[in-house]
Amino acid sequence: MTKTGSAQSAQSTSRTPRTQRGQSKRKSTPGRGRGRTKTATAKQRKVDLDARVFFHNRLNAHEADTARFCPTTEDRLLYDEARAAADLEEAKVTGVTPVAVDAGTPSTPGSMPIGYQVKKIQIGEYEIDSWYISPYPDEYSRHPLLYICEYCLKYMKSEFTYRRHCLKCQLRHPPGDEIYRDGNLSVFEVDGRKNKIYCQNLCLIGKMFLDTKTLYYDVEPFLFYILCEYDSMGYHFAGYYSKEKRSVQGYNLSCIMILPSRQREGYGKLLIEFSYLLSKKEGVPGSPEKPLSDFGLLSYRSYWRRAIYEIILHMSLKDIGAISIDAISKKTGMTADDIISTMQTDGLLQRRPGVSNYALVVDLKRIESYVEQTREKNPRRIDPSKLRWAPFLTKGTATSIAEPKDEEVSVEEL
Repeated sequence: MTKTGSAQSAQSTSRTPRTQRGQSKRKSTPGRGRGRTKTATAKQRKVDLDARVFFHNRLNAHEADTARFCPTTEDRLLYDEARAAADLEEAKVTGVTPVAVDAGTPSTPGSMPIGYQVKKIQIGEYEIDSWYISPYPDEYSRHPLLYICEYCLKYMKSEFTYRRHCLKCQLRHPPGDEIYRDGNLSVFEVDGRKNKIYCQNLCLIGKMFLDTKTLYYDVEPFLFYILCEYDSMGYHFAGYYSKEKRSVQGYNLSCIMILPSRQREGYGKLLIEFSYLLSKKEGVPGSPEKPLSDFGLLSYRSYWRRAIYEIILHMSLKDIGAISIDAISKKTGMTADDIISTMQTDGLLQRRPGVSNYALVVDLKRIESYVEQTREKNPRRIDPSKLRWAPFLTKGTATSIAEPKDEEVSVEEL
């Protein structure tokens, strides 16, 4: 009996804590959820307005209040007086009567009055005369001198603004990928869709020196290749060329421009050679957009002649019978039409009487002499091994271009 009683007593003793724990647990939750208990028991804290709790603990409530900085009537009158005085000073510089200008977005190119022309631009350390009218916004076109940052190509009408911008500009190279570097020369590839403002400013500069250029603002379908000179200060803009991302006609160059301050250094032919290097990398022959200007045609004729002569000279020393239009096209990246037209202009192609094919008349001494002269005159050349680039479109995705026909040409050496 004693053992049984002690066992029952032990059971009752062991159950009591569980019952008490359950009762105490139910009593401690008078609400339906724990959230209400926490809300009811949370302590409210008074915010000290003098403490620096605003803007990441930098300002107090009084310092963060912006209502006291709203312009008053007196402030507006002072602004109008200062603006009128600035317009008069501007009229003395530009010689144009002050007119009301919308303070919002810049005016469109179509609203530029006839006779307004930017006569000079200052880009970097050079002050350059413009050749043609470029459709800058009205408030900029009335100024005879524009200041242009050589890194971001932003244009400004005030030297003071330009100097301040140079101190704050964070760019030191074009906003694209550097795909070629040789010594102090670099080429950057800039996508018109990703860097629209930069490319629009680039086209406005190009229009100053290209009469036939019509592209200003629709830059998204184009890729731009920027040639720069490098020094300790950064990459200085020297010139550029553009091409369509998807060209139905197979153009590998749309327009090309070298700053007048950088001309006569071989940069034009350097960019032309670079465009054909990309064509060879793509595996598709290319040609510049037609029609070419007079100066552009002369530059291309000179490059085509040099490229064809070098191939003929190199191949003729190995196998005189291996020369063909198709072989030259694969070596140079040029189209068959450009090769044939250049050869006909130089008198290399002659039609044989009574036969349907042509004869390639080769004067090796004349060709070798011309190649040596061009190498001495233009020592700068593109080194294909220093190109770091992949085609924007893989082969087969672009519009198909007719492969050059392997013309039946017999070779005759003079």
